[in-house]
Amino acid sequence: MACFAYAKPPCSPDSSSSTITLQTIFPEKRDFMQRFLLLLIILSWGLVACQSTLSAESTTIQSGGSGQAEIMPVTSADEIALGKTVYAANCAACHGVNLEGEANWKQQNEDGSFRSPPHDESGHTWHHGDPTLVNSIVLGGARLNKMNIGGTSAMPAFGELLTDGEITAVLTFIKSTWPNDVRQLQREATIREQARASE
Repeated sequence: MACFAYAKPPCSPDSSSSTITLQTIFPEKRDFMQRFLLLLIILSWGLVACQSTLSAESTTIQSGGSGQAEIMPVTSADEIALGKTVYAANCAACHGVNLEGEANWKQQNEDGSFRSPPHDESGHTWHHGDPTLVNSIVLGGARLNKMNIGGTSAMPAFGELLTDGEITAVLTFIKSTWPNDVRQLQREATIREQARASE
C-alpha cells in the first residue's frame, strides 16, 4: 500500500512519529506567508497615514476673492465649532438657526429676489462644488448679476468680512450636518468643478 497522504499514513512503520503536514514538508511557505501578511499590514498603515495627510492638506482654502477652493472634507471638531460660531454670527439670521432656510424658499419674493435657501440636506447647497460655494460667500448676491438667471439675491458679500479660514470653517460646519452620501455627492461636484476649471 502506497503512502501519499499528508497526515500520518496507516502503513507508517513508526506509529509514534508526528503527523506530516504541509508546514513540515514546506516550512518556507509558512515564513513567506508571515512575511507577506506583515508587509500587507505595514502597507495598509502607510496608506491610512497618507490619506490622513492628504485630508489635512485638502482643508486649506485658496479663495482670495477668486472663488478657487480645494476640496474641504469634514475635519476637526475645532474647525466645526469655529464654523458654527461664524454661521451663527453671519448666516443664521437669513438661512435659519438650524440651517432650515427661509419659509417657501423656492418661491421668489415680489421684487424678484430669491429667498434664503436652507443649507441642510433638504436644500441645494450640496449640489454645488466648493469653488461655487466659496464664490457665493465671497461675492454674495452680486455673483447672480452676471448669471442672468431671472432673479437677484440680497446676500451680502463676505469676502472682506471673513478670513479664508472662517469661510472654510463655515462650509465645514454646514457639511458636517449632512449625511455621508450627501457629503460624497457634494465632493463629487467639487471634483467636477475643479476639472472644468483646469481645462
